[in-house]
Amino acid sequence: MRFLPARSFRVGSLGLLVISAVLGGASCENKHIGRKCQLSVEPDPGTSGGLTATIDVGLECPSRICMLPAREAFQAEPHTTSLCTADCSSDDDCADGELRNTADTSDTRCQTGFACKVAETVGDFCCRRLCVCKDFIIKSPGGYPTPEVCMSTPANKANCKNIQ
Repeated sequence: MRFLPARSFRVGSLGLLVISAVLGGASCENKHIGRKCQLSVEPDPGTSGGLTATIDVGLECPSRICMLPAREAFQAEPHTTSLCTADCSSDDDCADGELRNTADTSDTRCQTGFACKVAETVGDFCCRRLCVCKDFIIKSPGGYPTPEVCMSTPANKANCKNIQ
């Protein structure tokens, strides 16, 4: 019986260790959304007209996704550079994005925060929801609806590998 307390202590310690590992593993990883990154390709000619985003591999981004979002045709020039992004399912996933230091006139990071929306409807990133800098977009009354070409239909699935 006198060995019971020692064994109980070991089991209790093991339990605490397991709980600590689970809680530590569940903590949020910083995806560095909003960190400046360099595109290795030229921005799509449609980018300034609002047609498509330019998305490329960004080694400085934990997600490896660097994006210069499309500017919507009636949106003013935001003077924002290409930034790291990541996949998302809601705006909450983008809430900790790095923002511009307004006291530094040379800082070209995002000013207004990030929204989770489909960034483009063609190419390798078609219909993927990514954290997009709000400097580039205008929110419609219904939020950021999924484009029709990203709806789960057989025809759309044939044109975009990212549609479930």
